[in-house]
Amino acid sequence: MDSSDFFNHKLTIGFIGFGLIAGSIAKALKNVHPEYQIIATSRTLAPLNEALNDGAIDKIIPTLDHHFSQCDYIFLCTPVVTITSYFSKLKTIIKKDCIITDVGSVKTIIHEAAANCGLQQHFIGGHPMAGSEKSGYQYADASILKGATYVITPFDNTDKNKLTAYKMLVEQMQCNAIIMDYKQHDYCVASVSHLPHLISAALSKMVYENDDADNHMHMLAAGGFKDTTRIAASSPEMWEQICASNGTAISILLKKYIHLLQEVEEHINTDDSNNNEYIRQLFQIARDYRNTF
Repeated sequence: MDSSDFFNHKLTIGFIGFGLIAGSIAKALKNVHPEYQIIATSRTLAPLNEALNDGAIDKIIPTLDHHFSQCDYIFLCTPVVTITSYFSKLKTIIKKDCIITDVGSVKTIIHEAAANCGLQQHFIGGHPMAGSEKSGYQYADASILKGATYVITPFDNTDKNKLTAYKMLVEQMQCNAIIMDYKQHDYCVASVSHLPHLISAALSKMVYENDDADNHMHMLAAGGFKDTTRIAASSPEMWEQICASNGTAISILLKKYIHLLQEVEEHINTDDSNNNEYIRQLFQIARDYRNTF
């Protein structure tokens, strides 16, 4: 499809998997273009029935079949480790100009699988940097995408018209689209998303294992602890898969973080003016950088 025809074309959009992010995308698109035809299939039909009642989708498809041959876009919204299993099935179904995308937080393994299936001219990776520690369609809301960064990861030889059209679709969700190399994406999200989830989970576990019999740590936990550990409430299954899929980048950055914590420990354990200055500068640098967001 030529990107110049984007706003004049009634799109048909398919979803495979329909949880928090898929539901939020569908609602965001329907808010702007209620005429878009949205179909969806999922492992369980309950969220699809709810979405149909909400008007977020127009038709439930019980299984991946010929109905998806009419789609201009197909969003793969299943767990990261299962996204790649759909490429061989879709290859025999999709029409010539169809764009296949995903919402996975790890891109390299997905791009490699798409390339192995010969889908470079159809697949454009996507990662909306939005969501919640909650999961499931019942928490879907178009507002979680408003103003969010939406990373788009094309192949080097992705058709420019398709890339432009997809970027325009993302912007229709009121997201800020950023085009990025998929390997660079995986290293960046390891630092600002994957590592924070591990840190949050580890801190929660540390307090749990070191609290006293009267649970005084639990009783005293206030804003700082709750803010830092909010994302520890995320889906354990999802984060197990994400960490397994981006282990190399996470490991590199985790070692850097551990080294920094060891430096902090060394300076905290010594009563010395130089050590006090190190701690002050640590908080100063951190505060200044955090305030840029």
